Amino acid sequence: MTDKKTDLDSLSEEVQRLRFTLDHVGAYVFTKDTCGRYTFANDMVCELFGQNLDSIIGSTDEAFFDLSISDELRQNDLRVLRHGERIENEERNIIAETGEERFYWTVKVPIHDHQHQIIGLCGISTDITERRCLEKELAEQKNLLSLVLENMDAFVYMKDKQRRYLYVNEKVTQLYGRPIEEIVGQKEEELLPKAVAEKFAEMDDTVFRTGQKITGEEVVHGLDGEVSHYWSIKMPLFKNGQIDGLIGISTDITEVIRLKNKFHELARIDSLTGVLTRGFLIDYANKELQRAKRKRSGMAILLIDIDEFKEINDSYGHAFGDTYLVAVVGACQKMLRDTDLMGRFGGDEFTIVLDEISAKGMINAAERLLHSVAEISLKAPDGSTVTPSISIGAARSNPNSTLDSLLAEADTALYQAKEEGKGCCCIAPKET
Repeated sequence: MTDKKTDLDSLSEEVQRLRFTLDHVGAYVFTKDTCGRYTFANDMVCELFGQNLDSIIGSTDEAFFDLSISDELRQNDLRVLRHGERIENEERNIIAETGEERFYWTVKVPIHDHQHQIIGLCGISTDITERRCLEKELAEQKNLLSLVLENMDAFVYMKDKQRRYLYVNEKVTQLYGRPIEEIVGQKEEELLPKAVAEKFAEMDDTVFRTGQKITGEEVVHGLDGEVSHYWSIKMPLFKNGQIDGLIGISTDITEVIRLKNKFHELARIDSLTGVLTRGFLIDYANKELQRAKRKRSGMAILLIDIDEFKEINDSYGHAFGDTYLVAVVGACQKMLRDTDLMGRFGGDEFTIVLDEISAKGMINAAERLLHSVAEISLKAPDGSTVTPSISIGAARSNPNSTLDSLLAEADTALYQAKEEGKGCCCIAPKET
């Protein structure tokens, strides 16, 4: 009798230890009979249902879950109880009392008797609701990020340390004319001509070398001769404190650069005559004067004024006046060397910069201009023939010259030419 009592006490202690373990395992542990009635539930199950163990034992899931929504719960039980399957998957449960949605990772296995007949099932469920909510939130953020990246008017990409693509957005696939699966895993030199790939690699290498974010313009000359401009931002990606790759955002600014160059050209070139504007010619003349001083050579300035131009405009109108002016400029340009430049200083005033020229060469150049303009013959609106003439004031630089002094000397000489009857050239006196 004493031995039986001892055995019962030991068994009771073992059951208590097992019950304590099941209550503190951090998961929902339960057993059911072949009819789906609960035969055991640990404390976590009791807390979930808001019931004590006595109220749970003998009840089925209908008492605690809305099986019209969570029918997979019943179907999983049937697979275990009828077919002896081991089920390991996610279950979505709706708590009937509160309507709360919960997600569990559940393992269900059949319980067999000594004859290996199924007499019930054992289930262990881990609550993964928070993880699922986090996964859902991350998925939504990923979809939102993907939506943004795929609709950005920029090329977005990720590369590893070997410069292989890890990710590209739709804009990049359009650039390469290839599907994403043919781009990811490839290097640029496997997708582009070598020279173009090497150009793109310059900024990448700087990121990998410095570990710093860099921005700048990438200029690519295509095989078709077209020049493309990209403004790129490239940032290093780190893993365990080491550079593991980079992320790049490149925007095609080719049209912006073309417009910029066009506006720059418009500001640089006089729209009517095609010669330089005053500001650009002065910049050039200043640089040329400094170069002449370094080389101890001479630079000359020719100031040109079209004679009687106001009378031409007044007599025949501004349209013919423009034709008259363009014809004079064209005649002058024909006489210039490739290194000489002409600019418009005012309505009918022009300046020519002659680089590396002697005093005699300057005089010869002026005479050629006078002769070329004198050969023009224009038919006026009234049917008469008009021959333009110009007056020229010339000055050549010396080691002490400034551009202002040189222009002043040429202007004085031009005034003298006008006083002498026009259609001629006067040379500024050489300083001693």
